[in-house]
Amino acid sequence: MNNKQVTDAYRRFERQGLVLEGFRKEVTPNVVRFVSDGESGSFISFFEVPEQDADQLIQQEIAYFTTLGKDFEWKVFSTDEPAGFGEKLVSQGFVKESTESFMVLPLPVSQATETETETETDTDAVAVEIEPTRFEPELVALRSEAVSVVEVIDEAGIRAAMSVQAKVFGGNWEDHTAELIATKQKRPDDLKIYVVFDAEQPVSSAWLRFTEGSPFAGLWGGATLDSHRGKGYYSALVKRRIRDAMAKQKQYLTIDASEMSRVIVEKRGFQHVATTSPYLWKLTRG
Repeated sequence: MNNKQVTDAYRRFERQGLVLEGFRKEVTPNVVRFVSDGESGSFISFFEVPEQDADQLIQQEIAYFTTLGKDFEWKVFSTDEPAGFGEKLVSQGFVKESTESFMVLPLPVSQATETETETETDTDAVAVEIEPTRFEPELVALRSEAVSVVEVIDEAGIRAAMSVQAKVFGGNWEDHTAELIATKQKRPDDLKIYVVFDAEQPVSSAWLRFTEGSPFAGLWGGATLDSHRGKGYYSALVKRRIRDAMAKQKQYLTIDASEMSRVIVEKRGFQHVATTSPYLWKLTRG
């Protein structure tokens, strides 16, 4: 897998081309920002700026979101330029959160998809290199052992999924929950949400995102209650999402993996491509 080719394609389709419900997308010459309809969740998905103008850009974005009265996140990839951009954010008051590993799994594609790629005449189409991938037999199995992974589609099911996230990570997840509900209602093909239940109690959950026209699918939100860890629930959720991404004929599956998650997804063939670090700007509220 050509890492630069993958990160370039990801930048174009998933950082610049991203579409989300519950956000106002704003594209400027230097950034792509998403302004949340709610109080929290706003973020900058992409930036491009000469090093000499970096500090000024950061100040402009702080001023912009301050005017709106919103906190926001600025995610930085280790492949982003200028180098040291994260340190510039910290120097201007951002708080760095945990660095994660941007991992990518090349997915096998059908012969029809490969032929279409070879004969593509659209000059804007991305040239994505597909390499043979060795999959473990159980990786593409049509079931996940004895673990029942349920895809939820209604508001009650989505709230059950997000209740796990809130218990595991803490904080207020209402804005994020509202965004997932709106996405599932208005753009149902962009999102699949999964829950593992134990005696009707949601104990593990995750979701899978798609961007129309993108060769990528993304794993998000994998979490399991402390009381139910070590039972294979997270692995079952990964397997199910790999299967569903393949069914959509996606070429790559991505994840921002914590150290704990990285160990699990590496066993499934995910490869480390870069690191990602979120930097948070919080308004001072009385």
